[in-house]
Amino acid sequence: MAEQSVGHRMQLPHINRFLITIRMTAGLATEEEDPDSQDLSVENSAIDRPVQAEGKPSFKSRSLLSFFSWFRRSKTQRGQKKKLGLPNIGNTCFLNATLQALYSLPSFCADIMGQEALWSPKTKTSLKLQRYFGELYKARQGRSSYHGKRRLLRSVKSSLAVYNEEYKEGFQQDAHEFLMLFLMGMKMQGETQQGTSTTPDYVCPTLNFEFKLQCVRTCSSCGNKVYQEEEHNNLSLDLSSCLTDSLALYFKASELECTCWQCLGPQATVSRGFLTLPRVLVLHMKRFCHDGAELRRVDDAVCIPPVLSLASLLEEQQDVLSSPGGSKTSPLAKPLPSSASVDQLESSGDRDRFQQGASVQDHSVQSSYHLSAIVSHLGESIDCGHYISNVAEGHGGEWLTLDDSRVTRTDEATVLRDREDTAYLLFYVLSGAGEGDPAPL
Repeated sequence: MAEQSVGHRMQLPHINRFLITIRMTAGLATEEEDPDSQDLSVENSAIDRPVQAEGKPSFKSRSLLSFFSWFRRSKTQRGQKKKLGLPNIGNTCFLNATLQALYSLPSFCADIMGQEALWSPKTKTSLKLQRYFGELYKARQGRSSYHGKRRLLRSVKSSLAVYNEEYKEGFQQDAHEFLMLFLMGMKMQGETQQGTSTTPDYVCPTLNFEFKLQCVRTCSSCGNKVYQEEEHNNLSLDLSSCLTDSLALYFKASELECTCWQCLGPQATVSRGFLTLPRVLVLHMKRFCHDGAELRRVDDAVCIPPVLSLASLLEEQQDVLSSPGGSKTSPLAKPLPSSASVDQLESSGDRDRFQQGASVQDHSVQSSYHLSAIVSHLGESIDCGHYISNVAEGHGGEWLTLDDSRVTRTDEATVLRDREDTAYLLFYVLSGAGEGDPAPL
């Protein structure tokens, strides 16, 4: 009888291990309770832990049957945020925060996931960055392990090292520069894919961010105007008290020293305006400025509106967008061919085509953007700091804070207040351009 009791006691660790595994799966146990867990650092101790929700039953006071019943009912809700965190693989907070912002953009993710047949691991493809982004997208939905995420993040860095050798090292990088490099690499890989693929319907996801500005250079002496298109995928703004003021400052006319080809005048005025609107408007806040030989961080607060309307700005730009013949263009009208040059714009034929493609439209609805994500820089300098992201969760005012592997809930009011002096990248989505909706360009 004594031996039997000992046998039962010897089986208890196995039972405890089973119960702990169940509790960890449900988010009710910590890593410290797992006898087989790795000795993780403080930073990664909460890896893949579900966002804590209220109303969880006490495991000790419920039977296994009632626990499993509750687990099945809440599995869908908890699973959506179960593994949203991304592990820091060595000074990669800039990468994690920016990727989390991109994952908050439905149209961008839909363009990638909807073309999985072109980049899946079973397919020979040039779309490496889309493959790693798509596989990470699945991993965030709970379809991959912590180590799988690390492998995919390393693959992203390795792919970018082809364009910038600094990504071979473990140094911290600038989040804005990473975003530009990531989009450039994705676009170049897409062009390669289009050159070798028999699928002409391929759509490059970077189109979500691209738009065109018209630059008008007016001679201060004779008034001669030269028109030129500029392609952009973001705007870098100087800091002011309000984001709308920063935008207005960007489009404010400026003086430029140049020689007029007609009268040889030495100076001109340069103005810009939107020719097309992007589906996703990325605004880069200039939080670093040169102080001698060093870059100094600027902590000025900027009021961030949850909804950004460009209607008044577009109305003011109508004079800038006037064609050489005097008619006005619209940011939603058909723009000039991308191959058109400044010299081509001087011919009468191109002037006529420019006027034919122009139309004045109501921008009150189509030019409204809602805030989807913020990437913030916390720290004193570009060499000493940490990046985190805040992303909107639907349209109910709920937000998430994503700090590498840690995911916590917050709300819109808190985000807008706390990020006034730390916001570095702002992601605004054009109203009506959600998942599956065409961009009204």
